[in-house]
Amino acid sequence: MPLAVLQTDNSPQTKTILFQNVRSLHLHIDDVQSDYNIQKADVNIFVESKLCLSDRDDTYQLCEFMLYRNDFSQSNIRTCHGTAVYIKNDLNCTKTPYRYNFNNLEITVMVLSQPIPNIHVIGIYHSKTKVTISQLIPALTHLHNSVLIEPTIPTVLLGDFNIDLMQANTEQKALTKYLITDKGYTQLINQYTTEYHTQIDHVYTNVPQCVQSAGTLESYYSDYKPIYISMKAV
Repeated sequence: MPLAVLQTDNSPQTKTILFQNVRSLHLHIDDVQSDYNIQKADVNIFVESKLCLSDRDDTYQLCEFMLYRNDFSQSNIRTCHGTAVYIKNDLNCTKTPYRYNFNNLEITVMVLSQPIPNIHVIGIYHSKTKVTISQLIPALTHLHNSVLIEPTIPTVLLGDFNIDLMQANTEQKALTKYLITDKGYTQLINQYTTEYHTQIDHVYTNVPQCVQSAGTLESYYSDYKPIYISMKAV
């Protein structure tokens, strides 16, 4: 079966952000470099990069993108964590992507001038073995109290939250209450995001009126589907 192809309106004003648990950028960099959907996106966020201090940036470059790393390991010991962000060269960053990890929650923040001025795009990786729900919500609260202080800041949160939205349990209810009920986000992914029929990768935004499309794609080298959001200023 052919892989799903990223569809956008091809307008220069439309920008697409793709997120995936890549299950080791270290192992799959050749696959990532040749992936059509990744090349077509304007921002790519990969978690479980498994990069460490001894990994050189030039080994992991994508043509026409700048690489920003939020390595979980600050040593030469390779772990199963870490975030890598790729931003297209022609996309202006108001603020260079930076790590904002808290309570072992991986948080990578970038501020862009397009498709909406001052839009904050934030990649999240929640490890269930390292971060309990009692740590996750305070970490998200810390993010909102210190970075997303004003509710009017246009924001997109993309992440592997490791919380299945199709399962009505304590974790799902706590996350939904905080991000949707309390903070007013809209969650855009409504299908399975893994090969195990779980919906643990989510996209939240407080500017749903700017969304052109959102959904999942396919990947032959990971059991996690890429998720994406395409946006255009209104």
